Formats: sequence, C-alpha cells, structure tokens
Amino acid sequence: MMKLARGFCDLNISATDTDLRQTVLKALSVGYQTLALNRHVTDNSTAAAGGGGGKKKKKGDFSSVPPPPKLALTPDELRRHGITRPPVILTRLTVTYANPDSPFLAKHKEVIRQYDLLALTPTSDKALKQTVTQSAVEVDIIALSLEERGTRFARKLLRMAKDRNMYFELSYGPCLSEGRSRQQTIALAHSLHQSLRSANIIVSSGAHLPSQVRQPYDVINLGRFFGLTEAGSKAALASTAHNLVYCAAMRRTGVAKCAAQVTLLKVGAEEEEEEEEGRRVGGGKGVKRKRLESKFEGLEDARKYLKAGCA
Repeated sequence: MMKLARGFCDLNISATDTDLRQTVLKALSVGYQTLALNRHVTDNSTAAAGGGGGKKKKKGDFSSVPPPPKLALTPDELRRHGITRPPVILTRLTVTYANPDSPFLAKHKEVIRQYDLLALTPTSDKALKQTVTQSAVEVDIIALSLEERGTRFARKLLRMAKDRNMYFELSYGPCLSEGRSRQQTIALAHSLHQSLRSANIIVSSGAHLPSQVRQPYDVINLGRFFGLTEAGSKAALASTAHNLVYCAAMRRTGVAKCAAQVTLLKVGAEEEEEEEEGRRVGGGKGVKRKRLESKFEGLEDARKYLKAGCA
C-alpha cells in the first residue's frame, strides 16, 4: 500500500543510532507524525573524481547496500509518550559517491528499490550533473555536502532538478555544534535559497541521538535563519515534505514525473433541467439529472485525493 506523509515530517533519522527507538519516540512526542529511518552508504569502488593518486579497488569490490531498517512500535509505547495517532515510518537510503562511471547504483538497484526514499550525495561536479540528468535510479532527495564540494553550485542544474521533482535537503544537526559545520550549513542554505527561492527544500535533523531532535516550530524558526521565507520554512517540514514522499511513491509505481491529474465523475447533487420549451409549455415535467464532476489538477490536489482514497 502506498505510504503518504502527514503532519510535520523529519525525513532523516539515522538508522545507525544505537538508541533508535528512543530517538523515534522523542521525535513523535515533540510533534512529528512522519519519519524516515536513514541508512547511509558510500561508494568506495573508485577514487574520488579529481582526487589524484587514489588507487582503484579490485573489480567487484563494492560497498554493500543493507536491507531497509525495521522498527515496530507497540500501542503501549505510543500511549506512554502521549502519541495518539499511529505514525508514518518510512525507510531511506543515502548514497555518497563521486564517480559517475561507477556501477554501484546499477549493481544494487534491486535492493535500493526496497527503500521508500532514495537520497544521493554527489561529491563532484560530474556526479551532481549525472544525478540530475541521467541517474541509473530515480532520485528523490539531493543531499549536498559543502564539506566535500565547496560553496559553488550551477544554478542551471539546481533548477533542472527542481523541474524533475527532486528535492534538496538541509540538515540542522550540524548547526547544533560550534565551528565550521554551522558555517557550512548556513552557506549551503543561502546558496540553495538564491537558486530555488525556498522551493523544493526540506529541513531534517539527521539525528543520531534523542537529544539532537528539535520541536517542529523551533526548526521552522531555524529555517528563517537559513534564509528561507516564512512560508517556505514551514513548508519544508510539511507540504514540501509531503510532496516529496508522494513523488517518491509515484516513482516506485513507474511514474517518472509527478504531473498528476485525477478526474472523478460520480453521482451527487441533483440538477434540474427542463425539457424543450414546447413540452414545458404543454405541461411536460422537467427532467432531473444527477451530475457531479470533481477535477483534481496538479500535484497538491491529486495527492490529497489519493491520500483520502488510501486512508
């Protein structure tokens, strides 16, 4: 069954956290309703592009992609933490890679398809271009890393990714520490805002510990600090994240683009139509015709309709 997001979303909870259950419960108890458990892998099959001097690994010596993480929360656990509605728990895979010629994504394609969300962290310009234009798999999230790539991004590529319904991630986790990580995150946020004007940007925690999770409205305020608009900052945790999950679900069903339109025809409100003038004058009765036409155009309305149908 298609999983669709609702409420506030944190789409990056580290699945390698030794205290994953408590981190998830903390996130749900402070107001999130949709979470994604994230596994991170790195393609070390070849040396980073432009690294110079790096040795290629032997043929077939690739990083492995583990199966999606599983976490089941009991009703008692939810009740003890004041959670009244069952949460939406998604799985996510984040792959860091530098060489676009690497067969890593194609090799592990079947395992990757088991995840609800796929994020890529390209660490070279060539890898970023391939991610946007011709990736071997359908990409949902681009998680850029200033630490690996520097501060310059081609606006044309960023806008092309937006047009292809890819989303960019800002993780506020690095801002919780002092020093260079905070500066890099702020620089990345302003770079994305200049190119995208707050569109297709989500904000997540990247939390490894319960203490790294912040309340949704605190994160919304932090989004304003990142340079997002007031509406864009709230959407980054809500409607934009909902659209991301919807697009990812559609891609898993074989729809490459999320240009959705749903037209629903069904019996509804009555509409009276009189017969032709001659019959009406002659005492004929009007004809009652039942008709209701509902049209859902675009991603937002279509997603709401499908969500109601899948509930």
